[in-house]
Amino acid sequence: MAEAITVRPDLIEPLHWRALPDDVPMPLQQHWLYGLALRAAGAPMQVWYIDGADGPLGLALVGRRKFFGLVTIETLLRGPCYFSEPSTALRTAVHKALRRRSSPWRWRFLLQQPELADTAETTRILKTAKLRRVTTGYSTPWLDLEPDVDTLRAGLAGKWRTQLRTAEKASLEISIGGHKAHHYAWLLEKETAQRTTRAYQATPIELVPLYARTATEAGEQGILSVTAMSGREKVAGAIFLLHGNSATYHIGWVGDEGRTTGAQNRVLFEAMGALREKGIRFLDLGGINTAEGAGIARFKLGTGAVPITYTGSWI
Repeated sequence: MAEAITVRPDLIEPLHWRALPDDVPMPLQQHWLYGLALRAAGAPMQVWYIDGADGPLGLALVGRRKFFGLVTIETLLRGPCYFSEPSTALRTAVHKALRRRSSPWRWRFLLQQPELADTAETTRILKTAKLRRVTTGYSTPWLDLEPDVDTLRAGLAGKWRTQLRTAEKASLEISIGGHKAHHYAWLLEKETAQRTTRAYQATPIELVPLYARTATEAGEQGILSVTAMSGREKVAGAIFLLHGNSATYHIGWVGDEGRTTGAQNRVLFEAMGALREKGIRFLDLGGINTAEGAGIARFKLGTGAVPITYTGSWI
């Protein structure tokens, strides 16, 4: 079966993403908007179309970096994406075909980070494909937004729901935006200051305006923002990146008054409803680290989201 699979690098064509199933979450790093946004920033991005003997099987967004003008590292993050659920044998064959894109003799390597849970079966698949793990995976909670709002509320953890009720009783005004940069520019400023104060690194701030601009040029909405205000003061807010049937909780901020009133709980819950109305089925709440970020992890998991620990990076 491995010989029957071909991998064709080509330009990013959004039309092909329409063939992906609606009931499977779409990772941000595999959506065409993300690829076009990074390409607009100068990053070499390609889509690799994966074909089998009977037709197309799926696709994968792949980035490329060159080191010292000699070593080429291509990265496939949270993919590939399949047009229908593959069998174990087919999944193994696809990863074998992808591995053949590497050429150690020419200092060209492909780093695969599949959207697969860290299970014994996943390990067997990737080892059978002659891959070896080079880093362990991270965990992220996915929230299914298909249930109605009342059901989503019922699925909240008890303490989380109590904090939400406190926020709903407070004199907070909630604003849903994202179509205009001024809706969320203040959050980018808060996040920049927050990173400096707490000395942590994350995805470059510039991704948000670039992603928004790329989406607008394609006739799409790429950003949803939620702002909580007490009087004329912004006390909490969040930015979500939209990608197909899914969204990612990208940036969140809450001030002292917002912490007291549970404002960020309301921000996230209001976002859940707003995303549902836009036809978003799945919400990726972003990576969690229970050791160094236990409070943030509890906040995300309190929504009822199901955490998944991925298999990591393989080469």
